[in-house]
Amino acid sequence: MAVVGYILLCLIWGSTWLAIKLGLDAGMPPLLGASLRFAIAAALLLPAARVMAPGSFRDRTAWRLALLVGLLSFGFGYGATYVAAMWIPSSLGSLTFGFFPFWVAVLAHFLLGERLTLAKLLAIVLGFSGLALLSYGSLRELGPDTALGVAIVTCSVLVQGYPQVMIKRDGKDVPTVFLSGAGMLVGSLVLLVVAGIAGEWSRPFPWNSTVVLSIAYLALMGSIVTFMIYYGLLKRLSATLMALVALITPPIAVILGSIYRNEQLGTLTLTGGAIVLTGVGLFQLEERRVARLRRRA
Repeated sequence: MAVVGYILLCLIWGSTWLAIKLGLDAGMPPLLGASLRFAIAAALLLPAARVMAPGSFRDRTAWRLALLVGLLSFGFGYGATYVAAMWIPSSLGSLTFGFFPFWVAVLAHFLLGERLTLAKLLAIVLGFSGLALLSYGSLRELGPDTALGVAIVTCSVLVQGYPQVMIKRDGKDVPTVFLSGAGMLVGSLVLLVVAGIAGEWSRPFPWNSTVVLSIAYLALMGSIVTFMIYYGLLKRLSATLMALVALITPPIAVILGSIYRNEQLGTLTLTGGAIVLTGVGLFQLEERRVARLRRRA
């Protein structure tokens, strides 16, 4: 079941970048769109959590992690991602997010004791080199607005790494349905407030079919299904291995972006993305080697 969940997670998350971009193209305000996505998901998940895990609502650790995830991941992280998506192709956003495993690995090294070997460090250096080339390529080939979008996604990744490691460390006994539901509720409220400050409340919301379908797909498939799978697997697998979902989702996003939006990335940008993914793949191989040695010990 873990293998099936892992594959499904990659397939759906590979399509969410396109769903976000299509909604924005149809006039969806980024912060309100993200807020609605998580509000819908939380409205379905929290009643389920009340039935399946009522004790979580009295658990201080559960609420602490939910607040952390809500503020830093669903709030700041996804808010930044939606804003950045206004300036970058969906495929480029996914490629930029590919360095997420490396940042998680660094945090896990210091906070969880998941030791970084020399091979892992070399893979991380390769990955960050690819990210630098990707950023330079996007600036040169797609313009300064695109480079700004890449920088915003990078900030999103840096912030979202910390909650993931904390869940791995402290969230073993926190039910996934509560963690996802409460975290999304917090994130939705944060995004709603920031949307008001940004002036999105004053503009009419475009209730066209593309925007509605985008929000519905992202709420049901991109939020409920994926995060239930994600946080469930995160408590069973290493934080680093879970972050390697980023290895598979970018190629899916590139293919979908090319088919549905005719997105064309330049040679430097694609080369940088390929180097990032190569680094992730090498990191994964080293992770497996270390795991085999531990089992033999």
